[in-house]
Amino acid sequence: MDKIVEFWKSKYKILIPIMVVFVLLITVYFLYREYKYDNYRNRHEELVYQYFGGMKTEYTGIITYNLKDVIVDVSAKDKKIDYDSTPIYYSKNKKVIFPDEMNVVFPLRDGSQFKIYKYSIYEKDENSNFIKSGEVRDEYSHFILFDGKSLFYFPDEITLYIDGKEYKKLSGMSYVKVVGGYTLEYYDYDSDTGDVIDIEGKEITAKNDLINVGLSERYVMSFGKKVLLVNPYNLNSLNN
Repeated sequence: MDKIVEFWKSKYKILIPIMVVFVLLITVYFLYREYKYDNYRNRHEELVYQYFGGMKTEYTGIITYNLKDVIVDVSAKDKKIDYDSTPIYYSKNKKVIFPDEMNVVFPLRDGSQFKIYKYSIYEKDENSNFIKSGEVRDEYSHFILFDGKSLFYFPDEITLYIDGKEYKKLSGMSYVKVVGGYTLEYYDYDSDTGDVIDIEGKEITAKNDLINVGLSERYVMSFGKKVLLVNPYNLNSLNN
């Protein structure tokens, strides 16, 4: 025992740095394993499309998942796409990817608002609406999605009004953008058509039997009260 103690005393200046390096190497190894687990590149090619300025753009999307089946990246194969909040539609399924964080608004729940993460998925299964944000996929009803700027996504059928006059009915899974108060852009899912029109600063609203949204002023009506819509970055996660 005395020999061991004497050995440590004589060699501690060398042994301690070696032990520190050894512990650091072990720590780095386990951190790398965790990082690799969370960010493992598992790529799938999917036929998708988006509408830009009322025009359809079809392409092969490279959808990258980690080992937890969470999308971590979306890119276009053989095409240049500048991604913003414009929804990415699967060509063969009733499924949508949102390339940016979105605000999920529930007008029938006192106008409560929550955030879903970048690359969250909306999916319609028969008459049910599902949102997958991160690892969690749950069913929701009577909601809209808002990007915090100009884009409104409607899971259910909606009617657009311009200055109180009916303009157009849009099917579920459609969206509308009101840009600068003077341009309205929409995409109708069922007819697979889009358009851009000049609205000259007119008031734009969208309604159905249960939902009333002021697109120009960015609010929803909830039990007779206006609830202003906010940027998703300021909200708690839908899954919390």
